[in-house]
Amino acid sequence: MKNKLFFLLFILVTNFLQAQTSEQYSIKLEGIYGNIIPHDQHVKDLILNPVTGAELSLEFQTMGEKPWQQFNGFPVIGIGAVYLDLGNAQKLGNAFALYPYISYPLIRTRSFKLSLKAGAGVSYLTKTYYNTNKDSLGGILPLSQANGAIGSNLNVYFSGGGSLEIPIAKGFSLIGEYTWNHMSNGSAVAPNSGLNVLNGFAGLKYTPNYTRNNIPNRKNLPDMIRSLSFEIIVSGGFRQLYYKDNKTFPIGSVVMGVYRPISNFYRMGLALDAFYDGVYNGRTQFERTYITNDELKNKIRVGVSWQNEIILGRLTAGVDLGLYLYDPLKNLSPVNTTTGELINPSQNKPLIYPYNIDVNGVQSGEDGWFYTRATLKYALNNQLFISLGLKTHLQKAEFIEWGLGYRF
Repeated sequence: MKNKLFFLLFILVTNFLQAQTSEQYSIKLEGIYGNIIPHDQHVKDLILNPVTGAELSLEFQTMGEKPWQQFNGFPVIGIGAVYLDLGNAQKLGNAFALYPYISYPLIRTRSFKLSLKAGAGVSYLTKTYYNTNKDSLGGILPLSQANGAIGSNLNVYFSGGGSLEIPIAKGFSLIGEYTWNHMSNGSAVAPNSGLNVLNGFAGLKYTPNYTRNNIPNRKNLPDMIRSLSFEIIVSGGFRQLYYKDNKTFPIGSVVMGVYRPISNFYRMGLALDAFYDGVYNGRTQFERTYITNDELKNKIRVGVSWQNEIILGRLTAGVDLGLYLYDPLKNLSPVNTTTGELINPSQNKPLIYPYNIDVNGVQSGEDGWFYTRATLKYALNNQLFISLGLKTHLQKAEFIEWGLGYRF
């Protein structure tokens, strides 16, 4: 997974920076102060102090060299290097991240600029379950006394939020940001509750070749063709279910979708999703489902998803919202999501039903009827593209999908 993450990061950075005007660059340095969100008991046990740190960024103002830059309002493209003290030196340690991002201008005046920022990359955490789970005598600590949120040093890094820029002198601006940041490994290594952090940023931006009118005028460009397109994506990967198993299982998915651009920068689609998850084979110590046999039917799910994607030249980034049509696992969870008590597995739940994937601080093993997927697709040519997906159930990551797609 490590090599694949760095390869994808290289593609994203290359795709964005090759198209930029090198003279229109800025350097940004910000301090960070924030707090970890206690989204489950494993994370709540780890929170001691606020998160502090810094980010150093290199930004490029797009100048309209590519049509997508004008269609998206001439956004700023950047790459950021992050250091975070996670507020618990013994169990959480520090985090380092490197990620490309895009900043969309919402309001641009001479006095200020308000933007929406989003990015994704890789992070490295110095403390994990596996180097915090032993006491001074070498004995194994229970999960609640170790880093029960993070199982691997290398993780993905997501960032999203708002940015405010106020010019103060020629080439200098004050910067303020408020973002959500996420670090996890997509269940590739258990445990994997992940960390969600709300961070405030404050700092200074310097543009060496500053000019007052550094945003180009709009050109008369033809609109994007609004015809239908069809895609099929075949993906694979791996994940773990339970930290005591120390076992890795294969996963796979097939997505068949139809798409249509709604504007010059946004397209919408409807897709049929089929998932294979090898963890449900009846051989795990994760005793929160009534699965005792290794049967193919328990490893298959089928759903339909509403796809939403932003078009950035060869790259598209999106969020899928899905509903399971076939899900044998929903009737195999022994936990009542309201009381936390064990119940009979013969429940016969409908397509949509009440659920809570985290009961009394313990993941119930039931994923619910609703799933989401964050996606990145990079076109190799007019037909072939590579894809990356992170499938989740609410705040619980299920797996990372590495895929190859064909568009026609």
